[in-house]
Amino acid sequence: MLVQLSISDNQVAAFMDVVTHLKSGIVDSVTILDPAEATFVVSSKEMVRERVEFAEKRGAYTDHKTFWQDM
Repeated sequence: MLVQLSISDNQVAAFMDVVTHLKSGIVDSVTILDPAEATFVVSSKEMVRERVEFAEKRGAYTDHKTFWQDM
């Protein structure tokens, strides 16, 4: 199971202390992300669906050749 939490910057150390003291086997991994570096954040499948529907209505598509040239 994946759980995402937003922790106040000034509480990260205390939170990490709690995580590191959990019984082994409960937490598989911990990844700390900087929200300021995020370029695209989606919170749910519904959000993705809404963004896709909006793009489809807008009709602002890039053709296949241009897409790959710009990569």
